[in-house]
Order: sequence, then structure tokens, then C-alpha cells
Amino acid sequence: MRVAIALAKNDDQKVYPGPFGHAPRFAIYELGQGGEAHLLEVRENPYAAMEGGRKHELMRELLGDVDLRVGARFGHGGSMGAFPMAERLEVGPVSVAEALNRLKAR
Repeated sequence: MRVAIALAKNDDQKVYPGPFGHAPRFAIYELGQGGEAHLLEVRENPYAAMEGGRKHELMRELLGDVDLRVGARFGHGGSMGAFPMAERLEVGPVSVAEALNRLKAR
């Protein structure tokens, strides 16, 4: 399973504290069957400052290869949100290590 964790602006070890779609970058991990997490890449979010318009569509394209989104919090979303079909996990403003531990515990 592929996971995108919203990263803080200047710290790759912390989850971005704001809404998922406003994160400046995402750490893309591959989770193995044994719960091990392998960092594949850190992906920039060119739509972080964007509001409304095509943002939801563009975010779907940006993270189209991701099965689960992990962030401190998510916007209202709903059926018209950025990822109406994708799974998400809200973890609060924790460290990336803590977010990965919560994923393993699921």
C-alpha cells in the first residue's frame, strides 16, 4: 500500500499541522505486509496555496498513486472533496515516526 504523509514546511520529521491539501510536501511511503515502511520519495505540492477552482482535481492527479493519505487534519471534503474515494487517517500534528507507528497499529 502506498501512503502520502503531509510534511511540515521545514521539517521532514513532522506532520504538517494544517489541512492535508495545504501541506507543502508529501512523503510517499510503501508499506510492506510486515508493517515496514520504505520512503519512496518526497513530493512537492505545487497546489498548497491554491484555494477552490481545480485544486481538488489537481490534487487527485498529484496523489493518484496513493492508497492512503495521512495528515494532521483534513478539510470538510465530503462527496465533492479532493479525495472522495480514497482512505485517510487523521493523526494530529505528530512526528512522522508517530504517524508511521499509528499506521502499523491499524
